[in-house]
Amino acid sequence: MEQPNLNAKEVPKQNILPSVEDYYHKLQQLEALAYENQALTNVHTLVAGVAHEIKNPLTIMKGFLQLIKPDLDKLQKSDIADLLLEEIQRTTDLVEEFLQLARPSELTSERTDLIPFLKNILLLFHSQAKLSKCDLTTNLQQFNLPIEVMINPGQLKQVFLNVMKNSIEAIRMTNRSNGIISLTVGQHLNGVTINIRDNGVGMNASTQSRIFKPFYTTKEKGTGLGLFLSKQIIQNHKGTIKVKSSPLFGTTFSIQLPLLHPV
Repeated sequence: MEQPNLNAKEVPKQNILPSVEDYYHKLQQLEALAYENQALTNVHTLVAGVAHEIKNPLTIMKGFLQLIKPDLDKLQKSDIADLLLEEIQRTTDLVEEFLQLARPSELTSERTDLIPFLKNILLLFHSQAKLSKCDLTTNLQQFNLPIEVMINPGQLKQVFLNVMKNSIEAIRMTNRSNGIISLTVGQHLNGVTINIRDNGVGMNASTQSRIFKPFYTTKEKGTGLGLFLSKQIIQNHKGTIKVKSSPLFGTTFSIQLPLLHPV
C-alpha cells in the first residue's frame, strides 16, 4: 500500500478558487455602485430642474434692476443698486456651477495651440490681477513652435480662470502689495505641464487632501464646486491636476495634458 508523502506541501484551497464570501462581497460592491449611480442620476436631474427655476427669475430681477438703476442714481442710492446687482450676479454664478455639475460630461474637443490659448487667458486675467496688485509672470514667450493639444477651449478656459481666481483670493488674504502669480509651461515626452504658482496664504495638508472634493471650501462665500468641476474637466481631457502648497510659500497647481503629437 502506497504511503502518503508527508513532506509534500498542500496547496490551500482558498488560494485556488475565490470563496463564496468573496463573491458575496463583490456582489455587494456592485449593488452599492449601481445604487450610487442611480442616486447620482436622480440628483443631477433634481439639481438641473431647481437651478433652471432659480436662474429664470434672477435674470428678470437683474434686468428690471438695471432699468431702474438710473433713477436710483438720481436719488443717490446707486450703492444699493450695485450691491443688489452684485448679489444677483453671485447667485447666478452659483446656479451656473450647479448646472455644470448636473450636465452630462460629454467632451467635444478641437485641435488647439496651447501657447496662444494661454496668452489669451493671461490677457483676460490681466485687469483683475492689476486691480488686486498682483504681477503676472510667464515663460510663454520662450516657445516659438506650436504645442498642440486636443481640448475643449471653453471648458479649459473655465479651469484656468478658476485656478487663477483662487490665486488672487489667496494673495488678498495675506494683505500684501507684492502678489505674484506665475504661469509656466513645460513640455515633456508625452504631454505638457502647466504650473500656476502664487505667493498667497497657502494650504495645510488637511485642506490639500480635500480641495478637489465637492462642496468643500475655505471661503466665506465659496460654493466648493469650482475646483471639483475643474478636476472633472481635466480628467475628461485625459489629464491630471495636482496641488502642492505650504502656508509659508504659497500654492502651485500643476495641470498635465496629453500632447496631440507626442515628442
